[in-house]
Amino acid sequence: MSGASAATIARQMNRSEGAVRKTRRPAKYRAGQSVPEPRAEGEGEMKSRSAGNTPPDPFKIFMNAERADVLLRSFQDPQIAVAVANPALVLSAFASELYLKSILVIEKGKAPGWHHLKNLFDLVSPAIRKKIERHWIHHVSSQRTKRTFAAIALLTGQDVPTDFNWALSVGAQAFVKLRYVHEDDGFETKFLLGELPDMLRQVIVDELKPAWAPMIHGPMQPIPGFENTI
Repeated sequence: MSGASAATIARQMNRSEGAVRKTRRPAKYRAGQSVPEPRAEGEGEMKSRSAGNTPPDPFKIFMNAERADVLLRSFQDPQIAVAVANPALVLSAFASELYLKSILVIEKGKAPGWHHLKNLFDLVSPAIRKKIERHWIHHVSSQRTKRTFAAIALLTGQDVPTDFNWALSVGAQAFVKLRYVHEDDGFETKFLLGELPDMLRQVIVDELKPAWAPMIHGPMQPIPGFENTI
C-alpha cells in the first residue's frame, strides 16, 4: 500500500458517519404509485449475471480480475500513485470482488451479483476463508504495512485495527461508495484492503486451481506489419 493510499485512507477515516446516497425513483413508476424498497445487497438467492442458463465460467471471472490486478501493479511511480489513489482503491475493490466470485463459482457453481465484499467472503468455504485470513495476518505483520498503518494513525489520530473481519466489514462497499466521493464528502468508507486482490489470487492458484498460476496478462506481442504501433 503506497503513501498515496495511506493519505487517501486517512481522509476517508476523517469523514463523518452515516452518509447515505439518495436513491432516485425509477422513471417507470408513475406519481403516486408505490415503489418497492431496493433490496439490500446480500439478500435473496444467489444468481449469476450470465445470460440465459449458461453457467458462469470461473476462469473468465479470474482473468477479468487479473486484468484489474495487472493495472494496479503498474502504479509504481509515486507521482502517478498520488494522482490515481482513489480510482486505484475502486479498482482494487473490484478485483477483490471478482476473485471472490471466481472462488464461489469454483466451489458452488454460481456467485451472486453483489458488490459487498464481506457478504461474498462469508459465502466462501471455511477452509478457504482460513487460508485468506492467514495471508492477511502475514500482510499486517510486515514492516511495510506497520509503517503504513502508523502513518494513517498519525494523520487521523485513530489507531488502525489489524483485524481482517473489521477491515473487510468497513471496506465492504468500497466499489460502490468510493466511485461517488465527489457527491458527498460524508461517506464513511475505510478501505485498507488494497493488497487483498493479490492474496485472493494466491489462494486460488495455491489451493483451488494450480494450473491457473501462469495465466497472467503480459505485454502485447508485436503483430507483423504493426511492430511500431505498440
